Amino acid sequence: MKIIDLSTDEEKLKTFFRLVSLGSLALIISTTIYGLLAASLQGINVVGETLVTFEFPPIAVFPLFYSKPVTWLAAALLALYFSTLELNVDRISAWPKPLRDFLKFCAFFVGAMAFYEVLFNFTLWSGLIAHDAIIGELNVDVIKNPFPNPKAPWNIVFATKLFTIIMVNAAYSFYYLQRIETKQNQEPQNQRVT
Repeated sequence: MKIIDLSTDEEKLKTFFRLVSLGSLALIISTTIYGLLAASLQGINVVGETLVTFEFPPIAVFPLFYSKPVTWLAAALLALYFSTLELNVDRISAWPKPLRDFLKFCAFFVGAMAFYEVLFNFTLWSGLIAHDAIIGELNVDVIKNPFPNPKAPWNIVFATKLFTIIMVNAAYSFYYLQRIETKQNQEPQNQRVT
């Protein structure tokens, strides 16, 4: 398989998705390695905090375009998921309908659970921000949720972005599988007309 093939419009689009997939995968791997190394070297036990507490590239170096590593990670996860599905639409379309229906159910279920987590995290985050503002110690990047395991609390910014990405990917999966089914249901009608 060639990574870059510009012979047809379809191949140009596939080339774009392949490059997005590879770039996103590289970004996910490097961000994950950074997060794990930084947490272990700094002795941080809050899940995701090392991906939230600084900007990259640093604001002083490049003030027009910067973001937190968790934002780069979230963008890369979205891009990788979308481009991988689009690259494999023919392969997934060939899967048996019962398997696709099961995956559609899983996407719905995972999306609903992630939606709850997003609502929970935003509600908790709002309450903790209000609490910290009242006592005069407001720093939204270090707010954490110690429940259910106080030995491994989760950074709220990290958790909220992660569950938002899971929810969006699940919703897109449901739509994607439904789109395949709709297309396959229309094909016999189009063949009858011709």
